[in-house]
Amino acid sequence: MSVFTWNDSYQIGDDNVDAQHRHLFELANQMVEATDNELIRLLMSFYRHVREHFEAEEDLMKQVGFPDYKNHVQEHDQMLDRLVEISKAVQLKQWSANDIRAFIDSWVLSHILQKDSIIGEHLKTL
Repeated sequence: MSVFTWNDSYQIGDDNVDAQHRHLFELANQMVEATDNELIRLLMSFYRHVREHFEAEEDLMKQVGFPDYKNHVQEHDQMLDRLVEISKAVQLKQWSANDIRAFIDSWVLSHILQKDSIIGEHLKTL
């Protein structure tokens, strides 16, 4: 059962970034449904994908002259730092799937829906 459901209204208008966002939703659902043993592996995969996604998104923002680039990158850096902390907590069995779900919902998905949509609005002006 999917907890996080992709909706095409979340697209920002860049095929690569949109595909990466869809994949984040898939990984998020896998993590929520994972056993404790799977969670560490999936969290590592999620972290790698998020890091690669942020690099692609930051390259796109540079290419299109996104005006809030620096603040957006700071949010990415904070999210990556938080993922490292969470990974350590998961390894110590101090985090559960529900904790992961709350993090993904509050940080990752809200970032896509709120902050990344602003990039999409900028893309529409070009």
